[in-house]
Amino acid sequence: MELSGEYVGRDGEPQPLRVSCEASGDADPLQSLLEGVARMKEVIAEFFRPLVERDAQGGMAAAPDNAMDGITYPLLAYLPPSLMT
Repeated sequence: MELSGEYVGRDGEPQPLRVSCEASGDADPLQSLLEGVARMKEVIAEFFRPLVERDAQGGMAAAPDNAMDGITYPLLAYLPPSLMT
């Protein structure tokens, strides 16, 4: 199983973001998915860190509210809200 997202920058070039959620051995697949969601959050934070730092140095207070508009989460749309925290 894999979580995937895609960021499309202002240049129109897509940049894929992927995280494997494979359960090893007797691991619970749902637990593996939850761990994958946590890793995806880290991947996204790392991906945007240079942009946020650059904007902060340029005088912008913070990333705009729509900074993550280019990312899609097709699989996450099917998870219940209780699993998203």
